[in-house]
Amino acid sequence: MPKFKEAEKERIRLEMLQNAHQLFIAKGLKNTSIEEITSSVSIAKSSFYVFFESKEMLYLELLTLEGEEIERRIWPKVEQEKDTGRAIKIYLHEMSSALESNILTQRLITNLEEYIMVSRKINPEYTAAKTLRSIVPLMEFIKENKEQNKIINKDIEVIAGVIRACLAMVIHKKDLGEEIYPEVQEILFSAAANELTR
Repeated sequence: MPKFKEAEKERIRLEMLQNAHQLFIAKGLKNTSIEEITSSVSIAKSSFYVFFESKEMLYLELLTLEGEEIERRIWPKVEQEKDTGRAIKIYLHEMSSALESNILTQRLITNLEEYIMVSRKINPEYTAAKTLRSIVPLMEFIKENKEQNKIINKDIEVIAGVIRACLAMVIHKKDLGEEIYPEVQEILFSAAANELTR
């Protein structure tokens, strides 16, 4: 296996992430081969493992990067809103919009086969840690507002479940009809925010 200098290794790794992202969006995890990823950066297929433990770990790293970017964009907007109900609505609208524009994150939520492929081949502790990382800010927001009696007195997991169920609506955009989707979304988000803060 060839030896790569550190600067070269970092450059190749970044290029692999960018190219793999495009391939996964276009073809999905299952239909993207390691060979396609390595040939896009002009290295041998066997050299893939110098950079990533598996194709699924590469996919998960891309999801983590998407998730971190989504959090950086959304949480400052949520946190500057003083009214808890409006803050929940801002979170729901911003997160829904992010799910629509971040194809890998959306695909993992909407494509059961892809989710099973990723989770089957990855250490469960690693998957749990990454999943928890993405939900920690939401859980902290709920806990803080619950302590201040600004959110209903239900388990934090139940409240988070209601919020996440609202986000799952993105899966049904075409079923509902794209022309009425924004209005349906607004009514559902308002109802959830009102019920959670009554």
